Amino acid sequence: MSHQLGIPKAALNSLIQLVDHNAQVKPGMEVLIGAHIDGAYGSDNLVDPVAVSWVQSVVQSRGANCSVLWIDEIMKKHEWRVPPILKGAIAKADLFINFSLDLAIEENAEFRSYIEETKTWYVRMFPVTTSLLMSEWAQTPHELVVMVRHVSSDPFMNHMAKFVMTDPNGTELEGNILDPVKREGIPGMAYNSWRRDHSHYIPWPEWVHPPVNCKNVNGVLFFDCMLPYWSRYIGIAPAWEEPVRVDVKDNKMVKISGGKEADAISRTLKELEGKVGDGMQKFDTFHFGIHPNAKVTKDQCPNEIYRRIIDHSHFSNMHWHLGSAPANEKYNFYPHVTADIRNCTLKIADKLAWDNGYMMCLQDKKVLEVAAKYPDLPGIPERL
Repeated sequence: MSHQLGIPKAALNSLIQLVDHNAQVKPGMEVLIGAHIDGAYGSDNLVDPVAVSWVQSVVQSRGANCSVLWIDEIMKKHEWRVPPILKGAIAKADLFINFSLDLAIEENAEFRSYIEETKTWYVRMFPVTTSLLMSEWAQTPHELVVMVRHVSSDPFMNHMAKFVMTDPNGTELEGNILDPVKREGIPGMAYNSWRRDHSHYIPWPEWVHPPVNCKNVNGVLFFDCMLPYWSRYIGIAPAWEEPVRVDVKDNKMVKISGGKEADAISRTLKELEGKVGDGMQKFDTFHFGIHPNAKVTKDQCPNEIYRRIIDHSHFSNMHWHLGSAPANEKYNFYPHVTADIRNCTLKIADKLAWDNGYMMCLQDKKVLEVAAKYPDLPGIPERL
């Protein structure tokens, strides 16, 4: 097949994971690929038309019908929308593969509701270029990443367990884990179940664990990077030199200090507070990446925003939500300002869950058994 389609073997390894294991494309399915055309010419909506054609070719090789819709619409801050022409196309599709950064379902409440309403399977496509499709990140077996996600839930199933989180930059936080069954958060992301049982959102590759809700959080957090969905609207780079410090008392941020990034983040949180209320003062939610190989080089991905998105899904990346407020009727978007740390040590009920950035469950028997099924594909990295 690689010879017939002109696709390198490494990229074909990845596309098999996407089409057969993640999206589960079947003969006769109607598949839609969506992308912003400006992303091919330098915008944040990074896209490679050749990568789009490779996905289309492999989808069609499974007997499905596959169409591509190129969108040309610049999104406005706080006014993001789903173009009506795209809505119509999604409604008629069995599967929608989205290449667009601007159409992130994590932020757009309207988009999330629409996907569940139409019951169209939605794949958020993260490897948006040919070089990313050839990376170890994309080639990692989907089944393996899902198992890591599944097993990593175990430490958080103990209601009101005490946690202590530290890192070399000076982070010191403690609090209690809330009951995951009763938590408030993103629907369809139960801790220890596959996404397909609860939602129509199936990102590829899988990238983060569901949010962990906490209470009695106190301490201090130092961070020097964040998820770039919002950094670009805040007006800062997704990573910077001088760490930002957040002082936390009883589940609320009481002080944010540091350089220009701290000032910009504070202004944005104040602006969002005017739209969604005082929930933007809350500090009660964290979660983490679950991918064992989510690292790429600058040569593989010169785009800083996309490298940070990939880093965000690595198992070492722990991130807190700065503010915890839902969308509302007047502001139909989810504020998603994050504070990311990369080398945390996390103890839950005095049991070590992360050790200096290493997720201990990567050595779980169930994880290693899945990795052994794919000896020719990237597996679990050795602990350094």
